[in-house]
Amino acid sequence: MPRSRTPTAKPPKSDGRVHRSVVTREKIVNALTALIYEGHLSPTAEQVAQRADIGLRTVFRHFDDMDSLYREINTELENQFLPMQSVRLTGETWQDRLLHCIELRTAFYDQFAAIHLAGQVHRHDSSYVTENMMRAVSQQRELLMKILPASVRSNAVVFEALDLLISMDCWIRLRRDQGLSAAQARDVLNQSVQALIA
Repeated sequence: MPRSRTPTAKPPKSDGRVHRSVVTREKIVNALTALIYEGHLSPTAEQVAQRADIGLRTVFRHFDDMDSLYREINTELENQFLPMQSVRLTGETWQDRLLHCIELRTAFYDQFAAIHLAGQVHRHDSSYVTENMMRAVSQQRELLMKILPASVRSNAVVFEALDLLISMDCWIRLRRDQGLSAAQARDVLNQSVQALIA
């Protein structure tokens, strides 16, 4: 029979190293994320190391290169979006449910717009980031398809226009480039969508 562990047994020494490694990795990711939210859409490894208060070599001990670090935050962005796909949309009509979808999406967009923009900056030299962003677009389109009735889905022009209107890129333009408040931008989207499907 296998011997049972004694309650006084000490954990392996490697446990402490593993814990420190996890903490350091989180510090690096948090440093990159903080820099992006401050407006540095393409921080250098040196900036990340300085913000995380660690050595530059430590950054590259945990991440092979900056691309692998961006992969980490893009994966996190995708993980944050996935729960939205299972949210039960409320409303008596599909039009009401579409407006509820817009409300949910725009709240998400405001929270993660900076990460999206950083991804756009790096997609030209990262196939992973490009694939991740394209997958997110595909998921959003599938969700829209589920909301719309067949008569609207079959109208390619209307569907593509709706998909564009409620995209993160459109929201970023309204909020950042046109300077609208969240409430104003949402009103623009809601009225535009209602006019399009009327």
